[in-house]
Amino acid sequence: MTEHQTHEHRTAEHKLEDHTHGENCGHEAVEHGDHVDYVHDGHRHAAHEDHYDEH
Repeated sequence: MTEHQTHEHRTAEHKLEDHTHGENCGHEAVEHGDHVDYVHDGHRHAAHEDHYDEH
């Protein structure tokens, strides 16, 4: 596992510079506790610091 990957914290393969999730980004938004995940290629992304986490 890389420095950004643990059992609780998995870094997404897509990078923030590849695509910015947000209103009107074209991906389904899903409320997830205190933040919003975006469904991207069949899995969910959540912005975290300088990367996306897999959820």
